[in-house]
Amino acid sequence: MSRTPIGVLLGAESLLGRRSGVGRMTLQIAQATRRDPDIAGLMLSFAGQAADPAFLDAIEDVAGGHDRAGLGERLRRWASHTLAAMPVVPAVRARSVRRHMNAAARELSARIGGPVVYHEPNMIAQPFDGVSVVTVNDLSWMLPDRLHPGSRMSWIERRLPRSLAQATRLVAISEFTAREMVSRLGVGRERIDVVPLAPSAEFRPVPDGVADPVLARHGLRARRFVLSVSTLEPRKNFDRLLAAHASLSARTRTAFPLVIAGGRGWGEALRGKVATDALAAGHLKLLGHVTDADLVTLYSRAAVFAYPSLYEGFGLPILEAMACGAPVITSSTTASAETAGGAAVLVDPMDTQSIARALQAMVEDHGLSARFAAVGRDHARHFTWGRTLSALAGSWRNALGVG
Repeated sequence: MSRTPIGVLLGAESLLGRRSGVGRMTLQIAQATRRDPDIAGLMLSFAGQAADPAFLDAIEDVAGGHDRAGLGERLRRWASHTLAAMPVVPAVRARSVRRHMNAAARELSARIGGPVVYHEPNMIAQPFDGVSVVTVNDLSWMLPDRLHPGSRMSWIERRLPRSLAQATRLVAISEFTAREMVSRLGVGRERIDVVPLAPSAEFRPVPDGVADPVLARHGLRARRFVLSVSTLEPRKNFDRLLAAHASLSARTRTAFPLVIAGGRGWGEALRGKVATDALAAGHLKLLGHVTDADLVTLYSRAAVFAYPSLYEGFGLPILEAMACGAPVITSSTTASAETAGGAAVLVDPMDTQSIARALQAMVEDHGLSARFAAVGRDHARHFTWGRTLSALAGSWRNALGVG
């Protein structure tokens, strides 16, 4: 029996600029949706301003370190100009966004001859009168440990109730996050669909001929560095990771420097004397933001990937590293252990010595690291964007009430 054609209006603001976790997830949703024959149409929405999914080609070029004809920059300029031109008074802006969102959905519905769902992958949905599905990635902003700046926390607190009330269905990216939504937000479990994420297809081991020039450009040697990847912010626990690394012998630190790939976020992570001394000694390398192509190489050639985050709603870098063949150290708490699925060395993220012992074992015991690299690759194979989109499309169809 044929399925009802459906269209997806996808919130795409997180695709602009340098992307962190939500932006990477949004790009994967968009790419997978374009390929799915059961999805009749896709339209990107920048606060209600519709954009053709062909813009994704430019976005993918930028992610890979390319930008043919400056299309990615033109997209950013267009979106920034469009958003800047919107009303500044909140109530007026909300009415304008609602009007544009509703119009975009009507246009897409007319084009495909079927219903349209608005999917917001970044928790705070735009005002919309139709059927909507909202992804909640984590609730770290609710914790008392100042894991986010106060301005971000208050912004979410003001807007989340409307977003939750508007949503026909809610998506959690892990069972842990689903439980958090029930206990902290009071959301009924029956409204929540759990849709785990997956690494994109390019995250796989790379051959030496590809890896060598990338490593040389960053001043690294294959299998001779400890890698961590994330925006620099308190939640990612970089200061304890650095302290753990600094507690290793000077010989080990010289042989296996700590390499961090990620742009600076907020807070004082890696600004103290320990970081300054480690940088001066060559025991710490801060690469800043790197392209996806470089990131794949870094994962593929790391001696170990260390990700002792204080709080994760899923922890996609864990699977990205595993898919590329890196043995993984991660936290025994929140969603990290769930995502790792027994294929990583788990540590107490609050205990520097726990992290240090795991680092020492991984860089010294090649049998141990090889074993975790192998089980990690096997584990990561269970997570694909085909499966993720199938589950997500099930949530969309459930919300629309169609088969």
